[in-house]
Amino acid sequence: MGPGEHRPHDEQYWQRPWATQLFAGDLFEAVPFGDQPTHVVAEDREDGVTKHYVGEVAFGYGLLITPTCDMVDQHESGQISHPFRVLVPVVPLDHVLENVADVDRNVGLLRGRDALTAYVYLPALDGVLDGEHVACLFRPALVSDELLREPPRRVAQLQPEARRHLKIKLAAYWGRARVVAQDLPLRERGEEELRADAWPPSAYDPAEPLVPG
Repeated sequence: MGPGEHRPHDEQYWQRPWATQLFAGDLFEAVPFGDQPTHVVAEDREDGVTKHYVGEVAFGYGLLITPTCDMVDQHESGQISHPFRVLVPVVPLDHVLENVADVDRNVGLLRGRDALTAYVYLPALDGVLDGEHVACLFRPALVSDELLREPPRRVAQLQPEARRHLKIKLAAYWGRARVVAQDLPLRERGEEELRADAWPPSAYDPAEPLVPG
C-alpha cells in the first residue's frame, strides 16, 4: 500500500488494456453523463459547506464499477451475463477543488490516504488524464455494453492493487462498511485465463492503444 497505508502508490494504478473481458475499474472515454441533474442541489449541509461535486458532466471519462464477476456468465465462457454497465464520471481534481469546499479543505486526506468516502483518487495517466482526477461514486450512470464496444472506448485498466482498493472504496460508500485489503483476494478468479495475446485485446479496445506500453 502507499501513503498512509490506505491507497496504492501512483505507479500501481494504470496499465494498458490487456484483458479479453471487462474488469471493474476499467477506464472508458466519451461516456454520456449528460442526463444527470445538476441544478437541484445547491448545498450539501446546513452550514453551506459543499461536499459533493454537482457540476455538469456531458461526455467524459468514466470508471466502470460493475463487479467483474457479474458481467460474464460463469457457465458459458466468454458470454456477457447481462447488457448493463454502471460507470461513474472521472473529473479533474483541480476542477473539483474549485467547486467543492469540503474536498478543498481535506485534499491532503484525499491525496495521501484516499480517505474521502464519496470519491476515488486517481493519479495522472500519460496521454489520457492530464494531472490528478477523482471518480465521483455518488454519480453513477447506466449504459449498455454495446455502447462501450461500438465504437471501442476502453483506454486503460487498473492494476490488481488499485482494483482491490476500488472494491474497498465501493464498500465504504455504498455499504458504509470497513473492509481490510488483506481480506480481499488481489486478483479475480481465473484472471490469467482472460489475458489476450495480441492487440487489441478485445472488442472494447481501439485499434491503436492510447496508453504507452
